[in-house]
This record gives sequence, C-alpha cells and structure tokens, in this order.
Amino acid sequence: MEHLSPKSQMTRTAMDLLSRSRPAEVKIKEGGSASAASRERGASAASREGEASAAAQRRAKLELTLVTVKEAERDIGQWLRTVFHQRKTIAQKVVLLFNDAAANLETSGFTRGCPPAVVMSQVGASEELRVVCRAVFAVWQDIIAAGLDEVRPAARRETAELILGALEGALILSRAAATKEPLLRSGRSLAGLLARKFQAAPSGRKAKRSRRKR
Repeated sequence: MEHLSPKSQMTRTAMDLLSRSRPAEVKIKEGGSASAASRERGASAASREGEASAAAQRRAKLELTLVTVKEAERDIGQWLRTVFHQRKTIAQKVVLLFNDAAANLETSGFTRGCPPAVVMSQVGASEELRVVCRAVFAVWQDIIAAGLDEVRPAARRETAELILGALEGALILSRAAATKEPLLRSGRSLAGLLARKFQAAPSGRKAKRSRRKR
C-alpha cells in the first residue's frame, strides 16, 4: 500500500473530486445547448405559422376586394349605359351623370366612392388588383364611348376617358369636402367644354344623312 503524506492525500482527494465533477458540468452545458436549440426550433415554427396565417388573411382580403370590384363593374356599368344610351346631347348626358353621382354620394353620407379608384389609391395594391381594375375602367370607358354620338368615332374613347377621369376626380373632392358641389360644378364645366367642342359640328350619322340628301 502506498503511503502518502497528509498533504499528498489532500491533493489526490481534491483531484478526484474535480475529475468526477467535470462530466456533470459538461452535461449541464450540453443540456443547456439542447434547450436553446429547442427554443430556436419552436420560435422558427411559430414564425412560419404566423407568416402562413398572415398570407391567408391577405388572400382572403384580396378575394373579397376582387368580388367588390367586379360587382361595381356590373352595377356602375349598367348606370353608365342608362345615362349614355339616351337620346340626349353629350352635354346633357354629362350633366346627368355628374348630378346622379352627386345625389348618390350625398345619400351615402359621402362615404361611398368608386370601388376601383378606392382600391388603387391604397398603398401596395397587388398586380392582380391592378389588372382587374384596369379591365373594369376599360369596360366603363367603352360604355361611355358608345354613347358619344356627336364625337367622331376615332375620338370617342379618348373623350370617354376624359369624362371618366373627371368624374373620379370630382368624386374624391366631394368626399373630402363632404359636399356635392365639386361634382355639380365639374359636371357643368365639362358639359360646357364638350358642347362647345362637339355640338357645333354634326355627328357622324347626321353628316352621312346630310350628304345623302344632297
């Protein structure tokens, strides 16, 4: 048996204790690392779930907006046909259009506007919405153009675009001011401008009839 001095025995005992404590220390560190990794995985999964939920909400909102815009295409399109397919002058049709819009806006408490215009004024409108709104405006432009008898055919879509753009702008001004006056004034001004430009000259159909009589 090895005989050690009291000092040596104390040193060996301390070393034995230290060597036995190291595995436990390593296990604590390893356990801590595993726990941190588990927390990171949980946070990552929660983040992915949150992103998926947000994407689903955005898609649902987009689909609802698309339905609203397409309903507006039908309803407002029918209104435009009613106005522009009457046997009236271009000035009379424009005044009627703006007066109707003013009355409808006032009835809504100045809260309702043109759905496509409202949608496109929002920041971050998607490309899908842009395509749909562009198509809706094109349909309305064609409806108006078809009722501009005094305008030569080559200029009808351009004139319809002017009418539609003026209407959208006046709607925004009336909503902001909570009064129908911007719509009424714009309608009168535009009607006067178009009357001076187009009613002095005979329409395409009238001109043809006039030439036949000669």
